[in-house]
Amino acid sequence: APAPGSHTTPRSQRAREPSSGAPHSLLSIARRTMAATCTAVSAARVTSPTVARSRNGAGTNNLRAAVARPASRRASHARVAPRAVATETATSAPATAAGDTALIDSLRPTSAECAKTLVAIANTGTISTTCEDGIPLGTFASYVVSKEGDVILRMRADAMHTANVTRDPRCSLYVQPATQPPGVLSRATLIGTLSRLDDAAAEKASKQYNETHGENVGVDAVAGSDVYYKFDVDRVFYVGGLGSDKRAEVVSADDFDAAAADPLARIANSVVDAMNGDRYEDVMNFARASLPDEAEPAEARMLWVDQLGFDVRVITSAGDGNSTPGKVLDVRVPFPAPAATQQQALSSLTMLAQVMWEEEKQYQPQPVPRETTDSGEGSD
Repeated sequence: APAPGSHTTPRSQRAREPSSGAPHSLLSIARRTMAATCTAVSAARVTSPTVARSRNGAGTNNLRAAVARPASRRASHARVAPRAVATETATSAPATAAGDTALIDSLRPTSAECAKTLVAIANTGTISTTCEDGIPLGTFASYVVSKEGDVILRMRADAMHTANVTRDPRCSLYVQPATQPPGVLSRATLIGTLSRLDDAAAEKASKQYNETHGENVGVDAVAGSDVYYKFDVDRVFYVGGLGSDKRAEVVSADDFDAAAADPLARIANSVVDAMNGDRYEDVMNFARASLPDEAEPAEARMLWVDQLGFDVRVITSAGDGNSTPGKVLDVRVPFPAPAATQQQALSSLTMLAQVMWEEEKQYQPQPVPRETTDSGEGSD
């Protein structure tokens, strides 16, 4: 499989890559950085492999060639599978150690980056404004994100929420993409004020809005009297869920402004569907290689992929012939290098899958005979 291309280290990149000293195999990189977290969620929430393959069968044809297993099996890596550091987070378990939490968080984008990704994936939300009687009103709102990263809302001139923000510009915008797969329920609430755009800026926003949303119909139909507002963010409340993220925290306006949406956000669902369908065996191998020695996966499902790695939800086997499901583990598997494109992400997934396959099959490379010259000396 081709090695991932060179990647530009993102602004928020922490110590996620190995030093440039002695060479490192892909497996040794994964071994040093993998982490898994136990989660007290019902096993019933995890889709079975059969259902996952049926549900994800459509819409993956464009990725099947890209994720096909490599024909060659070059054994250039170590032979010992990486094992994750599993930390209990169930209500009955001890609190997660600070060091484990820091390790897990270092393997995924920051909360600011995740919030920015959510806003980029979704283009609608719920805006809450204050009525004359002081009661908050939550209504549907659609928006676009400008090239500068500003959230621009289109609002009808005669809408109640427009009258509310004219009187009191303070509001919040709740965003939760409808395209998230089951088990991935992240959301973000932007808190701040709205400022109306001038005519020139509104015309530019209107063009982008029409390209993104179309003209709509009924009460949401675009009209010449529509007004456009920029959301001036004061802070963002982010609740995790992109993959196995369990964070819930307030992000400052400066951090949100400086963050960038994940470059894989638009194609993440397609990659996840393809892996859970055509490459389900590889997902199980990822789970098996990432768990502690005493754990064995009964089911697994990829949840999400981003530029730094991917998340797999695993139901472990109870063992001893017991049909009762074991624990539910959320496993975070890092890429050896950030993936800025779909091709780079698929390349990393294929390379990791090859390493896991070689370890599982205990593949041993056959020595390549060297040509010899008349003098008996070897030649390349």
